[in-house]
Amino acid sequence: MKRILDIIAAVAIAATSATAQDVGRTNGPEESEYGKGGNPFGSAIRQIYLNAAFGSGFFQGANLSDETGFMYGFEMEYGMDNWIGVQGGYTYLSDRDLSIYSVGTNFSYPWHPFVYNVSLNAGLYDPDIGDGSFGLTPGAGIDIVIGENVRLGLNYRHDFIFTDAVTTNMDRVYAGLKFFL
Repeated sequence: MKRILDIIAAVAIAATSATAQDVGRTNGPEESEYGKGGNPFGSAIRQIYLNAAFGSGFFQGANLSDETGFMYGFEMEYGMDNWIGVQGGYTYLSDRDLSIYSVGTNFSYPWHPFVYNVSLNAGLYDPDIGDGSFGLTPGAGIDIVIGENVRLGLNYRHDFIFTDAVTTNMDRVYAGLKFFL
């Protein structure tokens, strides 16, 4: 009995004192034991980027013409991992004198040299004349990796703008240049 307890105690001490190696570079041939190895899920990528964008907004509604307008703005995102981030932004649509303040989330899938993304934002639509409105904006886009800290992207967003009487739709198509800080 004492021998079994000694073996259990030795295994317990050995198991609690063992620690994993740090993630690092692996040197040597495939399936060799040289190097530290790595865990792709063990490290989070925390990045901040600034996206300067320009494009057009197309309105669709009961009392609105299908005019297009020049649109420009910026977004800032905090990427918590390689695939998810929280973003906030400002956009101005010139022909409607409409400011859009938004906050939401962005989901990205990198596949070099492209990065595919989908987003969902909530926004405040504040025209220079008239009452403000609330809206939801799903979107999708593709970025091309130009350099280590620069991406060029093309994005589409569909805005559902809710008012007391009617829901107005707006399609936004814009190009952006993302700078990672």
